[in-house]
Amino acid sequence: MERPHVARASVEIAASSTDVWDALVNPATAKKYFFGADVHSDWKEGSPITFTGAFNGRSYHEKGTILQCQPGRLLQYSHWSDLERLPDLPEHYRNWTFRIEPAGPHAVLSVTEDNIPDDTKRARSDEFWSGVLTAIKRIVEAGT
Repeated sequence: MERPHVARASVEIAASSTDVWDALVNPATAKKYFFGADVHSDWKEGSPITFTGAFNGRSYHEKGTILQCQPGRLLQYSHWSDLERLPDLPEHYRNWTFRIEPAGPHAVLSVTEDNIPDDTKRARSDEFWSGVLTAIKRIVEAGT
């Protein structure tokens, strides 16, 4: 299936790949950079992942499935949000892919989000991911 309109962002973090990985899978840390969302998963391929919270006074529920999980290197899951106001159908799920690559004493964290419906929403996702990765960098570097 073609998955048009892909958002991309990356950041170099002065920390180990292990520390960056922990930020991706630790629910308490994720809550800090995902704007207060409660993230739940056992981080095993095929398992569900959920995000719940409130945005601008409106409760939301987001969900997906862990597609790939290679600790310290790669995390990919599908993602659907009721905030998009699209039916919960496979064609409305996006894939969020996080890659961690060592860069000397640092790590580079990159993310892609695919299957975005149009360029306007892709630009919004680019902005979203830039903010999220900046927050992850700040959180991880403050903890090292």
